[in-house]
Amino acid sequence: MLRALARPMLASWFVYGGVQSYLEPEERAARVAPTVEPALEELGLEDVKTVDLVKAHGIASIALASALALSRAPRSAALGLAGLAGVTTALSHPFWKEEDEAKRDEELEQFLKNLSLVGGVLVAATAGHSQRHIDRKKAKKVKAKEKAAAAKAKEKEAKAKAKAAAKGEPEPEPAKKSKWKRAA
Repeated sequence: MLRALARPMLASWFVYGGVQSYLEPEERAARVAPTVEPALEELGLEDVKTVDLVKAHGIASIALASALALSRAPRSAALGLAGLAGVTTALSHPFWKEEDEAKRDEELEQFLKNLSLVGGVLVAATAGHSQRHIDRKKAKKVKAKEKAAAAKAKEKEAKAKAKAAAKGEPEPEPAKKSKWKRAA
């Protein structure tokens, strides 16, 4: 029950941030440009714009946060969010570079808030599906196997009838179910 509430709550911040990054990337791109642009040049990717990277980051954040909120591959989604948030935290709030004490304290506070979100998604990555979810999945698999076995038996019976009809023999009787269950 708690996971059903906690995952969407945790994901909400990442969805919001992703939407903001996609719709208004200029401010965020300006904040990370001093660090990102030299790295892009060093990698020989001068044509890649920081604004485009911010938008792509926003789209990835929205997708992963949505998967986490809906409990679709929650571990993978949480690990992906942790990676994205970790990079964003380091690039957006480099408090160690600030000379002004007040500005440094402000950046440190934002850095630690973002770092706590990274910790939260790492905790979410360790929490898989609930036992009830796992039991439902197992029951669904068993039901599908039984359905497939029944279809195969029906097909086999139909082939036997067709073979008997081709030979002009009477139809074979259907296999009787045993009242005793086999031990698995």
